[in-house]
Amino acid sequence: MKKFSKEFDKIAVVGMGYVGFPLSLLLAREYKVIGFDVDNNRIGKMKDGVSPISEVGIDDLLQNEIIRKNITFTFNPDDIKIAKIKIITVGTPYDLKTDYIDYSQLDSAMDILKGRLNAGDIILLKSTVPPGTTNGIVKRKIENFGFNVPSDIGLCFSPERMVEGQAIRDFMTLPKVIGASDIETRSACKDIIGSLGGKLIEVSTIETAEMIKMVDNYSRYVFLGLTNEFALISEELGVDVLELLNSAKDEYPRNSGLMIPGPGVGGSCLNKDPYILKAHMKKHGIALKMVDSATIINRSMPKHVFETVLKLAKERRNISILGVAFKGDTDDTRFTPAYEIYDYFKEKKFNVTISDPFVKDEKIRIDHDIFSASGGANIILVLTDHSEYKSIDLKKLKEIMDKNPLIFDTRGIINRDKATKVGFEYHGLGRL
Repeated sequence: MKKFSKEFDKIAVVGMGYVGFPLSLLLAREYKVIGFDVDNNRIGKMKDGVSPISEVGIDDLLQNEIIRKNITFTFNPDDIKIAKIKIITVGTPYDLKTDYIDYSQLDSAMDILKGRLNAGDIILLKSTVPPGTTNGIVKRKIENFGFNVPSDIGLCFSPERMVEGQAIRDFMTLPKVIGASDIETRSACKDIIGSLGGKLIEVSTIETAEMIKMVDNYSRYVFLGLTNEFALISEELGVDVLELLNSAKDEYPRNSGLMIPGPGVGGSCLNKDPYILKAHMKKHGIALKMVDSATIINRSMPKHVFETVLKLAKERRNISILGVAFKGDTDDTRFTPAYEIYDYFKEKKFNVTISDPFVKDEKIRIDHDIFSASGGANIILVLTDHSEYKSIDLKKLKEIMDKNPLIFDTRGIINRDKATKVGFEYHGLGRL
């Protein structure tokens, strides 16, 4: 029987990354949870009460669950055998050059379960995968272990839909999609996933649930390409792109998908998931076209930002870059456009400093303080929408900078009127 008892049964979360770690802590509010990762250094930090990632509210949540003793962290795979529910949250990288979807982490996670599955267990996959993966790779592995689906082992797919920096909020509020192999598995997963909060959406097949995640990120990537193109149009026509987008969406739901433009598309999800779907559908004889158009625009943005600032700089040569992370209030630099933009300015012999309150980098010096990084600079380039940038003391900032300072804001988070009032020349992406 695949019924789950909150009192007696445990949940194991395999993979303590940006998805698995906050998920395990939130589940620990209601259940006994085992957090597993192969990285013993990461596990050691978590045992010591140190979060390996930057997320709003995660430090307090970690401390609370350690005190309550509802969660244990381990790198010993034998420890997860006792868990009735095994949740897999590992990554599925993609190589654009070779069109290769890398299932090695998923394969490794499944291999870890070999000899550690019991009849009646449920495997819940949250990794982003093309439709057919759960009933393909995962199911075949289970059958190779000597079990049948669904009579022995239940299968469920429930995509993660959170964004980094807001993971806890998103896990607790966003709709949860569930596709399962059978009624018992669906019922157990509904209880577990439903404990997080947010609406539950049951779909008829696992493949539908897998495809919903593809739709989430494919459409988001395409919408970003569209919005970035509107920013380029706005610059040419002398229109403020933020006013344009906000006004176009105001009480007009048909434009609700429009987003805010930026200096490029960062993060692992949007830089792989649309291509995973494209590569997968190529095997089915369908050539996806919109992703290519969006890619042309999105990948042009870092160079466009550089070239625009270069024109505005005139005699200014000292630039302070604010923000390295691809997303505000996180330390995640995967596919961040900041490094590409940094390299462009270094190639042109600019004096470049970088600050970010969350990011550490062994190769490039990154200051955590805006003011110590910006002294003597005459250009401020905002690349990340960190919350603290919205309340910068602009008067104090100008006082430590060189004469005739320029702000170029790619995120639209610094108030133009306040900046110009204290003496900055202000320009923004799509808002020249």
